[in-house]
Amino acid sequence: MKTSIKSIVTLLVLTVVLVSCKDENSIQTYFVDHQELPDFMSFDVSTDVIDFSKANLTEEEQEAYQSVSKLDILAYKSTAGNVAAYTEELAKAKVVFGNKKYEELMEFKDNGVNVKINVIENGAAIDEFLVLASSKEMGFTILRIIGDDMKPEQLIKLSSKLQNADIDKGEIEGLMSFFK
Repeated sequence: MKTSIKSIVTLLVLTVVLVSCKDENSIQTYFVDHQELPDFMSFDVSTDVIDFSKANLTEEEQEAYQSVSKLDILAYKSTAGNVAAYTEELAKAKVVFGNKKYEELMEFKDNGVNVKINVIENGAAIDEFLVLASSKEMGFTILRIIGDDMKPEQLIKLSSKLQNADIDKGEIEGLMSFFK
């Protein structure tokens, strides 16, 4: 009898520990919980979408490109009929961005679009960039850039080379048509 009680108590404690470890306010949980909902559009984009072969990358820019492994995009379109739902979903996304494990890098407004950039750091390098861009007219998009030891200054230099890169428009066309 004592063995049964000990087993039950152990099982209950283990269950509580496992359930409490789930971080409800993580970006991963938010993506998983929302990617299949009808008002959302989700994309997983590999870095193969961008071909920098014609961009003449420096060694530093090539290193920056190699540090990025994939992009996850989750978008919510705002319409006249879903203003309340948009406001509610944006508030949930902001709660996730407020998670203490995501350090705020910057926040700004550009042409009516609010942008918030958070990071997950690993010492002097960054393993994830999280971008929340929102506009009442368009909706909001969460961009999650996943990599290994990404350096912001290198990625900024690399972004200037995007105009010389070939981008597979088929991969991002779905996102663009979603907001039309």
